[in-house]
Amino acid sequence: MSTSRFQFASSNLSKLLAIPKYVLSWLLALVVPRDRASWAVGSGVGVGEGTLALARHLLHERPGTQITWLVADEAESELAAAEGFTPVLRNGWRGYWATLRAGTLVVTHGLGDVNRFGVFGGTTVQLWHGAPLKRIHLDSPVTTAVRGPALIRGLLRRMYARGTQQVSLYVAGSVTAAERLRSAFRVAPGKVAVLGDARDDALAQQALRPELALAARDTVARILAERGAAPLADGERLVLYAPTWRDGDTDPAIPNQRDLRAVSSALAATGARLIIRSHPLGEGEYGEAVGERIHLLGSDLIRDITPVLGAFDSVITDFSSIAIDFSLLERPIVWFAPDLEEYTRTRGLYEALAVTVGTPIARDWGGACEALTGVLTEGSAAERESVRAARVLANRFHQHRDGMSAARVLAAVERLRLPSRELVRQGGVFFESFYGRQVSCNPLAIDTEIAARYPQLPRYWSVTSERQQVPAGAIPVLVGGRDWFAARQHSRMLVVNDWLRYGFKRAAGQTVLQTWHGTMLKHLALGRPNVSIRTRLAIRRESRRWSMLLSQNPHSTEQFRHSYAFNGEILETGYPRDDRLAFADLGGSRNPIAVATARHALGIPDGKSVLVYAPTWRDRGSSVVDELDVNALATELGDDWIVVARGHTRTHAFGGYLSVNPNVIDASTHPDINDVILAADLLVTDYSSLMFDAAVAGVPLAFFVPDLTEYRDRERGFTFDFERAAPGPLLASRGEVVTHALALAEHGVDAGWVRASSAAYAEWRARFTPHDDGHATPRVVDRLTELGALPSVHTGHDTSRG
Repeated sequence: MSTSRFQFASSNLSKLLAIPKYVLSWLLALVVPRDRASWAVGSGVGVGEGTLALARHLLHERPGTQITWLVADEAESELAAAEGFTPVLRNGWRGYWATLRAGTLVVTHGLGDVNRFGVFGGTTVQLWHGAPLKRIHLDSPVTTAVRGPALIRGLLRRMYARGTQQVSLYVAGSVTAAERLRSAFRVAPGKVAVLGDARDDALAQQALRPELALAARDTVARILAERGAAPLADGERLVLYAPTWRDGDTDPAIPNQRDLRAVSSALAATGARLIIRSHPLGEGEYGEAVGERIHLLGSDLIRDITPVLGAFDSVITDFSSIAIDFSLLERPIVWFAPDLEEYTRTRGLYEALAVTVGTPIARDWGGACEALTGVLTEGSAAERESVRAARVLANRFHQHRDGMSAARVLAAVERLRLPSRELVRQGGVFFESFYGRQVSCNPLAIDTEIAARYPQLPRYWSVTSERQQVPAGAIPVLVGGRDWFAARQHSRMLVVNDWLRYGFKRAAGQTVLQTWHGTMLKHLALGRPNVSIRTRLAIRRESRRWSMLLSQNPHSTEQFRHSYAFNGEILETGYPRDDRLAFADLGGSRNPIAVATARHALGIPDGKSVLVYAPTWRDRGSSVVDELDVNALATELGDDWIVVARGHTRTHAFGGYLSVNPNVIDASTHPDINDVILAADLLVTDYSSLMFDAAVAGVPLAFFVPDLTEYRDRERGFTFDFERAAPGPLLASRGEVVTHALALAEHGVDAGWVRASSAAYAEWRARFTPHDDGHATPRVVDRLTELGALPSVHTGHDTSRG
């Protein structure tokens, strides 16, 4: 059996019973001032983890800083005092008051590391206790586990969500970890910063300086000797076994006598000792495993194991983040998970364990011993492969490997306290496309022109991930972070293509250019059916934030006036994002160089015909739109065709298109939609505004609309007679799409033929793309300069002139 000092269900019950205390504490926090010079810190494991590394660095940099360590018992109190901190019991009145008064709060496991009732209004930093492999917090079903009616469970989820908003900064060691923290805590991307894991600073230094790793080995050897173990011999290996916590359930890997004999034999053969370290929150019955070469090293002996991981030659674990820490040393890791399927089903992993580890996973002690023997055999293939996998793991989960993460965290905390005007350069331009999910569309085209004309002008791009690339010279700002808010507030101009959020108010002298993101076929905003009073008020409030609107054509201008009740200036210039498409149109065909360049960017083999499928999103949809079934479509078209699938930005959260057929390419997140359009021999959509952009380049169009009546009459409705005006056939089955595509290929028709032979296509272009001549972008920037939104004198190249 295993025992547990913590279970989510009992903890959640106590949270619900404490609701009156939370309410009273929130009210008190409104009137009690905080002392910015004082810190209240804590950790779920006691005096350790990243909090200890940060607090030590703080005392080193600012001797005399008041640091109160919130402790659970007298033993922790003594450790905190020995470090120079003021220990206070976290659950008493003094702990509450110390938390309520401190300017900065630091935790590793949760708000309960300090006094959870005193956190309201504080600057709270969450140093998570390891890179998330298993699903955590709101991503894990066990987090909100509590018995009772749906109302109670819903209340508990809201309490957890409210708690996550009390944290000012979450710290991650890598972009991968940051993405998982954002998901688990349901916070804006800018609330999470990739600064490195402070808890790994000592270990990172051991990876850089071997003498420090030797010192860690001496520390472990001394502790073992004090417990009666024989002294370590020269060359003797140390192996750490560190299973993770199983939410209070029995640890399935506890060895029986047969297992112990196999372990002892493997240890003897490799000249090694096994050190067992059960998870601090769950203690397994490993007492009977102690032997000549097997020792226990519980949290009573070393409370925080991470700073001494350099003592070990190898680690055996299942799902523990200790493996991620240990990978910094680039030493062998043995993965041993006897309950892999059950654990994956009940707790959940962010990805299949096999994807994470990159090496075989042992399923019993026999397999673990075999793997251990292999990786401890110097020069063996097993050792080389395990070291390679550890290196890959380290590169993926440790963006910073210099042992200075605590310093970065402290600098980030200081930055949190700066006035917003000091976070950004004044008078710049802020760009956002699709709520920061892409660096694309009209804002990107306008950015290119502004950068050429005004190279010294600060340019800020809203992004949702560190993985996104912004234009050269631009500064990325993560959505919802302080820098993001500051850039919006202090830029002279904002260029956006969708709604502004988070209560934005346009400042005096500030220009907001709303470029929108396509000519509308379907109704939007006030034009939608059954719009509630609340939504109508929100729409009018939103349109008052804009200084001017960008329009592609007279139809859009009319719709914007009506749909957003907008009375400001509308720049009917054509779409900057379509300038490249216009230049690719040679009057009777598309520029073959432009087409080849686009296809190369998408990875399309030479000699293939290309069908692009680009459906729009659905108002109540919760999945990628694939009514056409792109894999079946590719099969029916045959090997001469490539199907490129492009999902709408609002469906990215639901995943992409699974490319079962090798002739399917998912281009949903490809950064430039113009590549997708120019690559197409035939573009198939339903109701997406891509139909207007594709017409700029003369790309053949077809419309897969089996739900035409439903969409037209019940979902959104159309702003004009689409069935009469459509510049291509309206198709209702995949078979019809295949027949149409093959007919085009068989007759060898090109874009020029389609345009010349179809009156509907010509009428469509005349009506919806009258200004798209390749010069829309300079026209927009010229007008912005005339209005004073941009400087009247510039030092860059004027791209509007030749």
